[in-house]
Amino acid sequence: MNQKKFLALAQQESNDEGKIAEHKNITVIHYTMLLVGWLFLFIVRLIQKESTNDLFFMILLLALGHEAYALKKKFSFINAITIIILLIATVTMAWSIVSVIFK
Repeated sequence: MNQKKFLALAQQESNDEGKIAEHKNITVIHYTMLLVGWLFLFIVRLIQKESTNDLFFMILLLALGHEAYALKKKFSFINAITIIILLIATVTMAWSIVSVIFK
């Protein structure tokens, strides 16, 4: 491989790593802002003594996605059990939220 081609490939790889790092940084910012918004809504609802089921549903869904990703990356019996528990909790919470509509 000639030197110019090697240099071009190295620069392209460096650009790709820079893009990946930027995506990671913006993802951290997005999740931080979502967490701040969630905490704000949670505190307002606690002060007003309103139901927080939908907010906990979002946290359960986030945890379920995290555990599913971890299980996909590397299978673990503990992750599988955690996913089952989170799935049951998420479905139960979703049912309690939806059942209010049908009353």
